[in-house]
This record gives sequence, C-alpha cells and structure tokens, in this order.
Amino acid sequence: MLYSTLLQGKMFLVMIYFGILCGIALTAKKIGDRFTKNNKIFVTITDVAFWMLCSIVFIFVKITFCYGEFRLFELLAFSLGILLEQISLNNLVEKVLKVLYNLSCKIFCNLKKLKFFGKIFK
Repeated sequence: MLYSTLLQGKMFLVMIYFGILCGIALTAKKIGDRFTKNNKIFVTITDVAFWMLCSIVFIFVKITFCYGEFRLFELLAFSLGILLEQISLNNLVEKVLKVLYNLSCKIFCNLKKLKFFGKIFK
C-alpha cells in the first residue's frame, strides 16, 4: 500500500505525458480533417481510429506504469495532458506538421518526375 502511495506522483506525471502525446495525435487528426475538407466519411473513420488509439495508449500506460490499478486522478491527468497540449503546444505542433506535409509533397512531386518512380506513382 505504501509503495503504491509513493508512486502516485510518478503515475500522475506519466499520464500527463501520454495525454500530451495523444493531444499531438488529435492535432494531426484535425489537420487531416482540414486537408480532406471535412469529408464526413473520413472524419468518422479518423474519429474512431483516434479514440481507439487513445484508449489503447491509456490501457497500455495503466498496465505498464500504474500496475493496472484504476484511480480517478489518472484519468484526470490523462485528460489534463490532452488539454494542456491543445492550449499551449497546439499552434507549434500544427506548424511543424504542416511543414512536414509540404516537404513530403515536394519530395513525392520530384520523385514523380524521375522515370523509374514516374511509372510507380501514375
């Protein structure tokens, strides 16, 4: 009992950290939704995939770092991590993801011009 009590701070910080990672995934999902012009089918599929990913991450973290014990503060810390990312890091992550998307588009457009890759990317 004492051992798990002493680890509550670590559990809280780990859940915030993985909440921030899921918040970054949420930002990537939002950018994908914008690029597809909010296509309802695509948005529905990405919503389901995002929440499945977050659930899997939450369960993985619970089993790995929190020994499978469920405590309400862990769920609140995970949600707090997502909220912190959306408030503070959202603009930075959005800019980085847009730059990476534009860079990958330029690379694929240049690869299309080559003879070998032009046949593959028709």
